[in-house]
Amino acid sequence: MHLIDQIKNIKVNKDEIALFFLGQAGFCIKTDKQDIVIIDPYLSDAAERLFNFKRMIPSLIAAENLQPDLFLSTHSHIDHLDIDTISVVAKNNHTIFVGAPDCLSFYEEINLSANRKIILKEKEEWHWKNILIRGTYADHGELAPEAIGFLIVIDGIRIYHAGDTCFCPDEIMETLLPDIDIMIVPINGQYGNMTASEALKLTTLIKPKISIACHFWMFLEHVCEEGKGDPATFIKESENLPKGINARVMAPGELLIYKKNKTL
Repeated sequence: MHLIDQIKNIKVNKDEIALFFLGQAGFCIKTDKQDIVIIDPYLSDAAERLFNFKRMIPSLIAAENLQPDLFLSTHSHIDHLDIDTISVVAKNNHTIFVGAPDCLSFYEEINLSANRKIILKEKEEWHWKNILIRGTYADHGELAPEAIGFLIVIDGIRIYHAGDTCFCPDEIMETLLPDIDIMIVPINGQYGNMTASEALKLTTLIKPKISIACHFWMFLEHVCEEGKGDPATFIKESENLPKGINARVMAPGELLIYKKNKTL
């Protein structure tokens, strides 16, 4: 079964979410209301076309088959704000786009109507149905000074996607809520991002139920030195995490079913 068919067909039960890894920093969440939330999917070859960053992992979903309810972008870098994918998805007149301030110019370029583009800064919140989205602190340096992370709360399940950020725990935790269920954190250790070791230090402080590594394997440029962009390091060093925190590396296309206090 193709991944898009699995996403469409899976039935999510009450008080659960289904979380799919799309590669790089991309994730798809399906709620128990059967709504679909996409975060930072990189599905095209735009990075190679524009910057000569060759894709090393095949795209799992064609943009024309992607019709999410919400499409979130943590900042305007091409592997998070995939302009080729968004240009196609935006044609369905259904999807609402939620992004950092530096995403606005592209939303305007493709003529999104006012009710289909939501801009969030850190600590700002937006509600949609049973979903709360809050902008969280991220420090991606001069590469993307307006970058944010996202806290997504779905019927009490709290998912923190760090976006691209260096290790700045005090500032991040100030913009989060307590009792995070799932934390998604970059480990490539370059371009202003945390290494696997730093990601685990942040995990220890935030204390999520599950910490998921991302931002690895998509580009050769993200795998240059030992411990940078290496999910094996993340898993090995996660042995030192406090009891009750589960560190995971998901394969592209892999599904995680999460229910509060119980993971399937």
